[in-house]
Order: sequence, then structure tokens, then C-alpha cells
Amino acid sequence: MSANKTQMIFDAIDQHLRAEYKRNSYGSLSHYRLRLCWFASSECSDVLPILDLLLNLSRHTDLWIDFHYANMDTTQLAQAEQIFEARLADQTRFSITYDQTLDLFNTETLAKLPVESFDIIFAANQLPRNEELADSLINLRRLLAPNGLLLLLELIDVPLYFDLILGLLDQWWSSFTNTRALNDIQQWVTVLKQIGGFTAITPIRSQYESTLIIAQKTMSHEILQILDERKHQRWLLFAKNDVESLGKNMISFLPCTNYQFFDIHNSVTEIIRSTIEQMMTTYTQLYIVFAWPLEQVLLDDNSDLAFKQHEEIMCSTLSLILQTIHTKSPHFHPFVFVMTHHAQLNIGSDCNLITSPIIGLARSLMIEYEQHRLKLIDLQAPLTSISTPVFVRALIQHMMSSRYSNNTSEIVMHLDTNENQVRYITWHYEMLQKHDEKEKKLELEQICIIPRQDTDQQPFRLHVAPSRLLNDLTWIQDDIEKELLPGMIEIRIHCVGINFRDVLKVRSLYPHTRTFAQPNEDQPYANRDAEPGSDFVGTIVRVCPTVSFQLGDQVVGFCPRGVFHSHIIVHSSLVIRIPHECPLTDEQLSGMPIPCLTAIYSLKYRVHLQSHHTILIHAATGGAGQICIQYCQWIGARILATAGTEDKRRFLREHYGIEYVFNSRDTSFVNGVRSILPNGVDVVINSLSGSLLKESIKLLAYHGHFVEWGKRDVFDKSQLSLFDLRSDCSFHVIDLASVGDQQLPICTVMLQEMIDLFTQGKLKSIEPTVIYEPSQVIEAFMRWNSAKTMGKAVVRLTSSDQPLHLNIKQLKKLPKDNDIMFPLNVCNDGTILISGGFGGLGLTMSRWMIEKRGVKRIALMSRRTLIELEQPSNPQYDDWLRLKRTVNEYNAHVDVVQADVTNLQQVHDLIVRLNQSTYPVRGIIHSAVIAEDRTLSNLTQEHITRVLAPKARGAWILHQVTQLTHTPLHFFIMFSSIRNHLLELASAGYNAGNQFLDALAHYRMQKLNLPALSISLPAVSGAGMFHRQREWLTSFQTTQGFELVPTMVVFELIERFHKHQNSCPCPIIFAVNWQTLYERRHKLATFQLAQIAQQRFVEMKLSNTSVSSRIDGTANSDLNQKETIIERTQEAVARLLGAVSVDRILTDRSLVSQGMDSLAAISLYNWLGQEIGVYIPLVDLLQGYSIKTIATVIYNKLHEQQQVTTAIAKEHNVDSGLIDENNIKLSNTSIHNSTENIICLQRPLQNNSSILFYISEQPITNTDESFALFMHKLSIQQSEIVTATIYVIQIPLTISDTSTSANAQNMISQMRHIQPRGPYQLVTNRNKQEEIIAREMIQQLNNHSMIIDVRLFLLDD
Repeated sequence: MSANKTQMIFDAIDQHLRAEYKRNSYGSLSHYRLRLCWFASSECSDVLPILDLLLNLSRHTDLWIDFHYANMDTTQLAQAEQIFEARLADQTRFSITYDQTLDLFNTETLAKLPVESFDIIFAANQLPRNEELADSLINLRRLLAPNGLLLLLELIDVPLYFDLILGLLDQWWSSFTNTRALNDIQQWVTVLKQIGGFTAITPIRSQYESTLIIAQKTMSHEILQILDERKHQRWLLFAKNDVESLGKNMISFLPCTNYQFFDIHNSVTEIIRSTIEQMMTTYTQLYIVFAWPLEQVLLDDNSDLAFKQHEEIMCSTLSLILQTIHTKSPHFHPFVFVMTHHAQLNIGSDCNLITSPIIGLARSLMIEYEQHRLKLIDLQAPLTSISTPVFVRALIQHMMSSRYSNNTSEIVMHLDTNENQVRYITWHYEMLQKHDEKEKKLELEQICIIPRQDTDQQPFRLHVAPSRLLNDLTWIQDDIEKELLPGMIEIRIHCVGINFRDVLKVRSLYPHTRTFAQPNEDQPYANRDAEPGSDFVGTIVRVCPTVSFQLGDQVVGFCPRGVFHSHIIVHSSLVIRIPHECPLTDEQLSGMPIPCLTAIYSLKYRVHLQSHHTILIHAATGGAGQICIQYCQWIGARILATAGTEDKRRFLREHYGIEYVFNSRDTSFVNGVRSILPNGVDVVINSLSGSLLKESIKLLAYHGHFVEWGKRDVFDKSQLSLFDLRSDCSFHVIDLASVGDQQLPICTVMLQEMIDLFTQGKLKSIEPTVIYEPSQVIEAFMRWNSAKTMGKAVVRLTSSDQPLHLNIKQLKKLPKDNDIMFPLNVCNDGTILISGGFGGLGLTMSRWMIEKRGVKRIALMSRRTLIELEQPSNPQYDDWLRLKRTVNEYNAHVDVVQADVTNLQQVHDLIVRLNQSTYPVRGIIHSAVIAEDRTLSNLTQEHITRVLAPKARGAWILHQVTQLTHTPLHFFIMFSSIRNHLLELASAGYNAGNQFLDALAHYRMQKLNLPALSISLPAVSGAGMFHRQREWLTSFQTTQGFELVPTMVVFELIERFHKHQNSCPCPIIFAVNWQTLYERRHKLATFQLAQIAQQRFVEMKLSNTSVSSRIDGTANSDLNQKETIIERTQEAVARLLGAVSVDRILTDRSLVSQGMDSLAAISLYNWLGQEIGVYIPLVDLLQGYSIKTIATVIYNKLHEQQQVTTAIAKEHNVDSGLIDENNIKLSNTSIHNSTENIICLQRPLQNNSSILFYISEQPITNTDESFALFMHKLSIQQSEIVTATIYVIQIPLTISDTSTSANAQNMISQMRHIQPRGPYQLVTNRNKQEEIIAREMIQQLNNHSMIIDVRLFLLDD
């Protein structure tokens, strides 16, 4: 019964939110978030109905829901997670946090959660029934957001037989009296009132079950200010405090009045550090808003100053803030909100390049900071708008509501200027594999063009599908009529205005008198549904001799035969030349002809409007309605108007100053008009239908004019009462399409009048005029179909710079050199310049380009000299020798040029010199990098500047110089890294540079329409960073599921990316084991990564049951096992290669010789992993493995796994004397530059061995006696972990009490570089300084990272 009562409460909440969803103008709750905390005390069956209800709510409304599920019982929590996750398989807006540490009786655990984190808190029979009740309720109130609900199910008054059931429990009885330890309703209400902060307290009593107590937290600012959760709050604002600044306007919306500003121009490092330290000591809640990036100098203004400011002030100050917090307290991490301006790379971003590095820096530092407490907020609105109340209020609300969420670490706040609403945007990963498969199918059916540059060679038009669904609108190739008849001209259409008539035509809803069942193409043009559009602006490209227009004339006009074409042929009477003095843009003007001519034709030529007239304009916020208003105001007529929503009515009052505006959706306007004008109105401009039309006619005054703009009643043959026209009234049916179709001279006259009225300032543009690119045409029609919009929509056609995909009708193609990365003019007549050319990746790719793609000239640019390159001690010496042999063999030429990519003058001189030669620069590959990682505690401004220089400054200088020298680049490729996505410790400075490369690629392609790719490379076999840093790769293979990818595969993928750079300038090669990544999804650094791991898990149907478990060695012979593997692999390869039959795939021949390319190999690699559970390296698959070889490798690995399983089952306790020393690999290699005190002593050859960290005060190596002694003690006392991978972390020789915490924290950071997310096994000597450090590390892991799976092994002397 209690469960039913709980269900009823959540049903009510569900109904309320669904009602909000219906009222919401966006048709979605996607910009809202519901946060719930559920304290569970038993297994999860009671919560399942609530969970299902919330899941359905999220699916239906797009509401984001965060569900915090707390249960201190480990077994019950694990069971709940297993059950819940099965329900979340297809959810993207519902996240669950599983918490074992949250204890209602422990204030410290509750204090770890941010205040005001939840909208609903639910607990059933959890609270103490004694004097601690008030404290517990205060703790819960502290977690509750203003207006939030506290739902408590508690036993109050129950029958006596409850004593028989629960009387043996000590907690059933009061320790002070001999009565039950139950509070009555009055006591509960009294305590809730005493602690304060609740406006409504409602108990729902029941004698035979738990009583439900509902308490709602106050929204009163005055009351909230005196509560503990607000009194101990402090805000540090790194922002301007000027009038009208964002910082100044934030003050009035902050939840407390306790704040302090740091101005970018007069803040000192030491003052910042000391202030933060003092605040952390004084306040329990500290919020830091870092908004200095909003004041960043732009690159275009002064690039040197911009980079210097960003490195020395922005990145360095943020690092200082986080370092100070880390040093002061490893347990208390304030919320830090980093504000940027147009730094994220979503559609609609202005792409502010210089602020992008701090995105990469902060994203990487999130894994060294407490989870979900470092947030990135990108503000995408004009700088003058971000300080407006509507934006600032939304910003503060988001900051407060996102504190606890695990999917809001990066958010874009975009101001929709049309709706004056703030939208929240989050980025996500999208797999290109499906896109690539679709591209293969559409290869002969679709091409991509840039309309502005390609339209004359490739005309196009809008195609209305037979389904008449707006979502099915597509662009297709078009044919242009060759012959021009007398009086006709051909126009290249720049942009087209959308009228509501066009939406109706596309949806086949426009009224007409067409013959039943007659095909659309056989109809008169006026009746054709498949030809929307009438208003346009364009350029004349062909004329017949009889017209007065010239080639190149800019014209505006209309054509009722449809103008969603790149080129149209129209009669010259339907266009007018646009004078230079016309104040409107092409986009504004293209939406004007039909609205203006409709108004002019109606009011001037049919009604003969005079200044003494009164006019009622229905639905006046549309394009024609607004022009009608402007025309009447110019004439001086008195205006009354109607509109369908309050927002539209407010617009008419405020924008046009119309005093009387009524509702157009019911007949209430009739009484309104009568009360003002008892004798009626002189003119009614009508677009309403049915009874609203009939009531409007009755409002006509003597000699009145009823102007019918709508069509429904006309074509429905509705009957009207002539009696209502008895007072000498006129009824005008206006159809401008028929006027234009007859090419009447009045069309030219009215067009000229329209232009004159604009030039004289009598008419102005329609507000708002919303502009769409051709690729957004569906969105444009959908928006104007919603009946909630006003103003005008315009679609660019041939004036667009954005890529446009055309469905082609025949097997004919444009020249596709742009899609080919290595056309002849690049290979034979140009030079490819490689920065960082002495690196292994640059040398290896140079060899591949010469051997496989026929490239003849390459310039390798480096700060080093040729003499240094040819030294045998150079790590790339062998690569260089192989490249020289290739150059000689293929008669190519490689220049080695010394130049610093961070020096503008040197790069400029080099590219000018190359361009003046016979072989100018045609392609750039930017691979310069400094690989020097540091943890947060070791970050310095000098380090950030040094690491950013080659990647960020170098890329910008290459971009600048190629622009200055007008170098016609065919490709511009930059090498980013997978490390910017599979985040790990100490990569902050490196990833700041990677993020800049992504931003530059996006900027070049989306804003400048220049070639660009920033490719996040994986671990490349035989080249690149991971080839040089083998220890990194070993660690990442274990923790992140990294996989090596052969160089040839990477280079071929780069070619494919080049083809799709228009739509994807920043591709990522995710070479990972998705099974591993999915199993670690709750420990991954970002929500987006966990989301794609979940998605891939579902799409690939990965599970613990695989072919390996279905191949039973005891039931079948070895031969049958192998044959089963061969059979299934042969079927898979046949599907991958598209073979007609399985028999076409030979099992004893190399798969490469049978047509398997690199991408097919990747697909086979994934299939083997997901189906059989065995991953065969890509290198081996591409070396020529046959199916039989693959089957043998798989069989051997499965056999080994079976033997290991059997051995473990037989003997749980491993005898250390039986350990095979051949299976142990000793290592004494330093792991990483940033982990200065960590050494790998031993690594077993098995990949799945556990990891052990030895905390030692003395230096130790695997060759000295101390190592032998350590291993001896370990084998005696902890024999089961002797086969683990062992790292030693050396602590400083002298440690003071005050530095114990800081040293433990630093050692955790180093340990997490090897093993980012635990579980952890520590070993150290008992009763020594090392034990103190180890225990401090465990405490910090428990408190700070919520990692409770930590084991400590103590060794005795």
C-alpha cells in the first residue's frame, strides 16, 4: 500500500510535467532537468515502477533526468545497477548515479553532495526517531533546491500487532521511555517548521501503512538567505565589475550576497592564491566563476598578443586556481565554472579560435579534479547580450542546477534572438561508419556542391516528394531550358522567401480546382503542388534581345510557377532592377514581393485606402500583415489588428504601436471592435476562415471593403449572407498569383512602387526575417508550418557558401578532384609541406605518399638540421634511411628545410620560396608537437607556452601565411590525438593544443570554406607518440582499451576523411576495445565518452556470452571446434566483402589477396572481438592471414584460457615456488616524464594481470638486493599477488606533518596515470613512514574520489 501511495505521488508529478510539455512553445522539455535522490533501504522492486514512469516521461518530453540512487548495502546496490542498466539501454537523457557512501546519519557523507542539488528527495522509514531528527532533516533540506519536494514515508500511528512484528528490534523502542520510538504527525510537522525553510508541509495519514509527509522548500529569497546552506556560501567572480558587464549583472541573481571580484587587469597571483586559501578555510561552500576568457584579445586583432594573453593569463590563472585548491585541501573541491565565448564547435558558433585551448586544458584537468565539479560553459550570444537579465538569469539557473549532473560538464548556452530564449546545447560523438556505408550506396546517386561556386556548372532545385512530407524534401539536379522566348530572362536565384502558401503547397493542402487524378506535371502551373516559392532576389545571366535588362543586373521579383531553383526563366514584367540606394539586404528583399504587392494591390488599387479610413487586419504578424500595417501607417489610416498568441499581440503593440490588438482564434475580437467603433470598420483584411470570416464581415461600416486574402472558404464554396454586405459594401478576393501568371503590366508598376517605398523609407523590412541555408530547408518549412512563428523566412540558394548535397537523376558526375586527396596537380606539380617532418609519423607518411600515391615532391620542415637527422643516435634514423631508399627508387624529391613553425617570418619566407619555384605548396601536413606531460601540481605558465607553441601557434602561422601568400592549398591536415577524448592524467597542456587544431579545422571549413582536417590519431603502429612512449601504450591498453592501428590503415583513413571534410572536419579514429570501454563506462572521464561506449555496446550487441562460450571443447573434438570457427568467420568475411556466396571466400588464401582492405580489416577485427572474444591485432590481419590461420590463432587462445580457468578452479592458493619465471618480465623503465618518482619493476606477460603499487621511501630497482628482499617478503606474506604488475612509487626522504597530505595527493596523481580509475592495491612496510603515506592515500581515495575498492598489504620486517 505504501508503494501504491508513492506511485500516486509520482503519477501526479508526471502529469504536471506532461502538462508543462504541452504548454511549452518548443514542443519539448529538452532544456529542463529533473534531479531526484532516492534513499533505498531494501532491494529495488519498489522503485522499478517509478523508474519506468520517469523513463517514459523522459522519452516523451525530452526531459533530462538525473537519478541519484543511494543504498549502503553493496549487494543490493549491485543488483539494482544490473536491473536499472538493462532499462537504460536506449536512453540518452536519463542518467543514474549509484552511491554506496551516502548515509543519512552521517553529516560528513551528506556534505560531499552540493547544496540544493535535487528537486525531489525520497526516503522511506530512514530517519531517526530521536533528538537527531532535526539534524537529519536539516541535512536533507540542505540538498533540496528551492521549490523542491521532500517526500518521507514514515510509520506514525500503527496497530498494536506491529509490536509483535517489530518489537524485537532495539530501534523500535525509545531509549528514554518504554514507548515506541515513533514520532506522531504533530511532532513531524513541528520539527519541520522549527528547522525552517519549508512553505508547505502536508501529511497524508494512514493507520495501516506508512504516512506520507510532503514538505516543499521555500522560494523566498529572504528566507533562503538565512538558511545554513546559503549563509556559508561564497562566490569568487573572475570577471569585470563594470556597469552593464556580465559580472555586475550576475550579482542580483546569485543565491547569496557574499561575493568578491577579481579583475583581469589588476589581479596579482599571490592575492588570488591567498584569497582562495582563506575562503576554503572560512566557507563550506565556495563557487568560482572564471569568466576572464570573455575578455580575450582576438586572433585577428593581434595574434602574438592573443596567444600570450591566453597562455600567460587565461590558462595559467585557471591552473593556479585548481593547484591552490588541490594544495590547500584534497577533500574540499569548490565548483569551478569556466566561461568561454563561442569556443565550442557546434553549428551556429562563431568559432572564437583563441579561447579553444582552455577548453582542452579544462577538459583534461577534470580527471584530476573532483568529478563533475569543474564545468565548461560556452556563451554563444553577442557580448552585448550576455549581460541581459534573460541571459544572466538562465546562466545562474544552469550553474545551480548542473552542479550535481554527470552530463553537464560541457554546455553551450545559445541565445535564440528570434524567440529571446536561451537554448542549451551539448555535443556528442557520432559514428562515421554508418555514414560511410550510406555514402557507398549513394555514391552514384548524390554529389556535394558549394552553391556559390558550383551552381552554374551544376544547377539544382527543390524536389517535393510524392509523400508530401516536409521531412522528405530534397535537393536534386536541375535542367535549364536552352531557348529564351521573347520577353523572357534567365535569373540565377540568390535567395527565396517562404510564404505560408508555399508550406500548404508542399503539404498538398493548398486549395485549387485541379482535375481529379490528373498528374501534377499535367496541371496548370498555378495548381501544381510540387513547385513552391514565388519571391526571389537574383542576378540576370541571360536575356532575350527584346528586353531592357542587362547581364549582371541585380533584380527582385516574383513568379507563381515556383522559384526554388538555382536558375529560373521568367517574364521580364515580373522583375525590377534593384537600385544601389535600396537599404535592404538581398535576404530581406527576397521575402518582400508577394507581401508588398498583395498589400499595395489590395489597399491602393482595390480599396483606394484614405487617411480617414479605419482598418482591421487579421493575423497581422505575418509578412503581408506587417507590410499592410506599415502601408496604413504611411497613409495615416487607423489600425486595429488580431493575432493568435499573446506573444504575437505583444509584438504588434510594442513594435508597431498598435493600441487595439485582439485574439484571432475566437470571436472575442467582434465585441472588442464594436466597443471601439460602434459603426464598424471601413476595411477588413481577412485571412481567417469559417465562422470567424462571417463574423468579420458583420463588422463592416457603410461603404466598407472586405478584402479576402485567404483561400479556404473560396475553394470550399462556403455560403455567405449577402445581407451582411447590404450597406454598399464590397467583397474583394485577392489572388496575386493569377495576376502574375497573366503577366499584367500592373505587376511591373507595383514592383517599382515597392522599391520606391523602401528607398524612401516608407516601408521597412519584416521583423523578424530568419535566414536559412539550403541544407536547412526542411527546418525552414517545418518552422513556418508550426503556426507559432511570425515575420518572414528566407532560404539562401546560390548565395550560400555551405555544402549542399544533391540527389542526381542520372549517372553523371561533376569533376571530383576535390574529393581526391592526391590528384595529379598535387602529386606531379606541387609540393607537400610537412611541419615536424623529422618525426616518425611524418617520415613514414612521406614514404607512403611516394610509394602508394605517386607524390613527387615533399618538404620536411623542422627546427633540427639534416646533420642531426642523419645521426645514428636519432630515434628516427631508420625511418629516414627507408625514406631515402624510397625517394631514389621512385625518382621523387624530398627537401629538408630548417624552419621554426612558431616563427612567422621563417614560415613566410619558406612558403614564398616554395611558391616561387616550379612546384608551389599544394598540401600541408602539420605534425609538429612537443610531448611533455605534467600533472596539475606541476603545471607552469612556461610549460603551457612551450607545449602550445608548436601545435597551436604553429598551425595558426601556417594558416596565416597561406592566406597572406594566396597559396591554393588542396589539403590542410593537422594531427590531433585520441588523448583529447580518451582523457588521462597529465595531458592538459597537450590537449589544449589539440583542441585548438580542432577549432582551426572547423573555422577554416565552416567559416572560410577552406580545406581543413584535424584528425585525432590513435596509437599508430611503428610511428607517432605512442611508438616512442611504449609504457604509455601498455597502460592505456589495460585501462582504456587502446588498440594499435597500422600506419597504412591510418593513412588510408585520412584519405577517406578528406572526402568528407565538408561535413566532418574533426574526425576521431576510435581504435579501442569497445567491450573494455563499456565495462568501464561509469569510470570514464566524460559523459560523451560513456554515452558512445553505451551506444556501441548496444549496436554491436556485445555481451559476456560469445562464440567462445558456445564452442564447447568437451562436447566436440578439436577438429569440430576449429571448423566451427572457420565456418562462422567465413560467413562474416563474405558479408564484409560483399561476396555473392560464402563459397567465393577461400579459407586457405590470404584475405588481403581476396580483396580485404584496411576498413574491412577493422570490421573483421571488431567482429572477432564481439563474437568470439578474441582480438587479433590489425597488423596481423593485414599481413596476409587466411581464415584457417585466424581459426588456429583463436583456437589456441581459447584453449589457453580454458587451461587457465581449470588451473584456477583446482588451486586457489598459488604456491610461489611454482611461479614460472619465464612469464615475468622485469622492467626498469621510467613510465612518464610527469611521474618522476614511479618505476615499473615487473610486468607479467599476461595482459590481464593485476597491478600493485609499492610505496617505498628508499630508491629501488629490479637489479639490486632491495628488490630481491622485497619480492622475498611479498612471496612469504602475500603469495597471491606475486605475479602482479608491480610499480614502485618513491616518497620524499623528509616529510613534515603539513606535507603528508600534499605528498599523498601527488602520489595518487602519479598512480592514476598508470591506473586512472582503480581498484587499487597498495603494499608497503608496516610501522614505517610509508604506512602513514599509504593510509593517507587511501583516505583521500575514499573521500575525494569515492573509490572504496582499495586494498593495503603491509609487509613485516
